Order: sequence, then structure tokens, then C-alpha cells
Amino acid sequence: MEEALVARMLAAAAISAIAGPRVNWGFRVQGEGGPGVTLFDASPGRTYTYKGASGLAGPRVQVDCWAADFATAKALARAVIATLEPPATVAGITFQGAFLANERGPSTEDLGGGRKVHRVSLDFFVWFSPAA
Repeated sequence: MEEALVARMLAAAAISAIAGPRVNWGFRVQGEGGPGVTLFDASPGRTYTYKGASGLAGPRVQVDCWAADFATAKALARAVIATLEPPATVAGITFQGAFLANERGPSTEDLGGGRKVHRVSLDFFVWFSPAA
């Protein structure tokens, strides 16, 4: 699911117009400039029936939108929301939809030398299953 979610975001014109190829799962490339997106698992979201795993999952995914100014970080967050909420099938994964559960920010970090980075954090429940 992680690779498909990154691919979905990289294919979105609204996200790539701001972040380019800087969408990563679990890390931000050190020294990489420009706005970017970092995704993390916040909870597994695996669903079960009495017979075992159901094949449908809804993990909580944290999406951090980074930029040199708050306006760009917020614009990137809006693009992420618009991209992830609708259903889609990408790389063999069927996304039923993503539901925004929480939004935090702006959060500002001082990088030293007068440089700062602004972050807007989004938490989504991302419902998906393997494509049939």
C-alpha cells in the first residue's frame, strides 16, 4: 500500500506542481531542498472477522507537508487532501477513500542560519484492499 500511495501522490498534478518528486515514505532526504511530503504509518488499521483478517485495511497515515513558508505548506496540504479523499486504484491497490482525521500546524522549525521550515501535518484513515 505504501508504494501505491506514494505513486498516487506523485502522479497528482496539484502535488507535483508544488513538491515535484519529493514525496517519501518514512523519511525526508537530508539536504533535499524545496517543498516536500513525508508519510508515516501511525497505526496498522488491519480489520478482522471471526475467520481472520478481512482483506480490508484502514491504517492511520500521517502526512507531513513541508515548505519554506506556511502558505506553500498549506497549499501542499490542500493538494494532498484533494488527491487522497476520492477512491482510486493504483498499482494493484484499490483505495476506497481517505478520511481526514486531524490537521496540525503550522509548526515551524529553525534550521539555523536564518532558515526555517514550516510543516502542516495531516492524519488520514486510508481504506484500501488489494485490487481484484
